[in-house]
Amino acid sequence: MVLAIIVFLTFLATFLDEYAVDHDVRRRRAAILDGLSTDHPNRTFIESTIRILGYVGYEIDVYNSKNVTLKVFKELPAKDYDLVILRVHGGRIRQPIGLYVGSGLFIERCDPEFHREEVESGYLLLGRPFLSNDTYCVAPPHYITDKLQGSFKNTLIIAMSCFTGNDDIMATAFFSRGAGAYIGFSGKISPDYADAFTVNFLRELYIEKLPLQQAFAKTKEALRSDPYYGGIPILYLP
Repeated sequence: MVLAIIVFLTFLATFLDEYAVDHDVRRRRAAILDGLSTDHPNRTFIESTIRILGYVGYEIDVYNSKNVTLKVFKELPAKDYDLVILRVHGGRIRQPIGLYVGSGLFIERCDPEFHREEVESGYLLLGRPFLSNDTYCVAPPHYITDKLQGSFKNTLIIAMSCFTGNDDIMATAFFSRGAGAYIGFSGKISPDYADAFTVNFLRELYIEKLPLQQAFAKTKEALRSDPYYGGIPILYLP
C-alpha cells in the first residue's frame, strides 16, 4: 500500500527553533518513487526529504520498491504533483547502430509476458541494473511521451538515476507532458551521491528559498561530481 504521508506542524517541531513556519504557503503535493528502497535503502534520505518538503506545506506520497509500478508511473501527470522524485535505477539505451542515445528508467521488476504487448511494440525495454539479477521493465523517453496519462502542471522532475542527464531526450519527453524543469545525471552515479545532492538541493530551494537555477548551481558547486563514479547533475529547462 502506498505510504501517504501528510506532514503536520507537530511533525515539524524540530524546525521551529531554527525556522519560522510560513502559514500562507498553499498545500502542494510531491511524490517520491523509491524504487531503490530494497537494493539501496536510505531511510535518512526519505525522512530528510519529508522534513524539508513538510516545512513548506507539501503533502507527500512515498512509494517503496514494491509499489513502484508502471501503473503508478503512468498516472503521475494526472495526480497534480508539483514535485516528482524518481529514486530508481537508470541506464543508457544502445541503438542498433551501436551508439548510446537517450536513457531509460527502471520502473519495476517485471515478467515480460505480463507486459508483452508494450515490450513487443518497443514501448518498454528489458534490462538489468548493475550488480542485480532482476529483470526490469525500463521506460524509455517515448514511453513517457506516449503512455503517461494526463499532463504535469509545471512539475519539477528529479530523476536520481545514472545517465538520465547525458542528453536532453529524457528531459524533452517530460516537457512534452507539461514538466516545468528536469534534473538528471550525466554519467554513472552512486545512490549516496544522488541522495546527498537531492537533499541539499531541496534545502537550498525550499528552506533557503533560492531560485531554482541558483539553488541547483550552489548545490552542484558544493558537492561537485560523484566521488566514486564521476557523474554530475544536469538541469534542463523547457
